[in-house]
Amino acid sequence: MIADIAAANRLEERIASGLILTLALIGTLIAAAGLYALMSFTVSQRTREIGIRTALGARPVSVLGTIARRAALQLGAGVLLGCVFGTWLVRDVTGDVTLLDVNIPAVLAGAGTAIVLMVTAACLPPIRRGLRIQPTEALKES
Repeated sequence: MIADIAAANRLEERIASGLILTLALIGTLIAAAGLYALMSFTVSQRTREIGIRTALGARPVSVLGTIARRAALQLGAGVLLGCVFGTWLVRDVTGDVTLLDVNIPAVLAGAGTAIVLMVTAACLPPIRRGLRIQPTEALKES
C-alpha cells in the first residue's frame, strides 16, 4: 500500500519534470530562433557599412567584433543575471531535501555554458554571412 503511494508520487514527479524539461527546450529553441533572426537582421541592415569597412582594409576580426559586440554584451549580462537569480532562487528553496545532493555552482556553470553555446550556434551563421560580404556587392545595394 505505501509502496504504491510512493510509486504514484514518483510517477507524478517524473511527469512534472518531463513537462518542465519539454517547456524549457521549447523556450530555448524559440530564443535561438529569435537570436538568429536578430543577428540576420543586424547583418542585413549593416551590409553597406561592413562592405565599406572591408574595402578600406578592415581585418575580419575587426568586422566580427563590430557585428557581434552587442550580442556578446547582452549574452554576458544575461548569463551573469541568470547565475545571480539562480543562486538567489536556490538559496530561497534550500529547505527542500532533494536539493541537498545537488552541486549548485556546477549546475549554474553548466547552464551558463549551455546558453553560451546555444547563442554562439544561433549567431554564427549570420556573422559568417557578414564576413563574406564583398565590398562591390555592398555598394551596389544602396
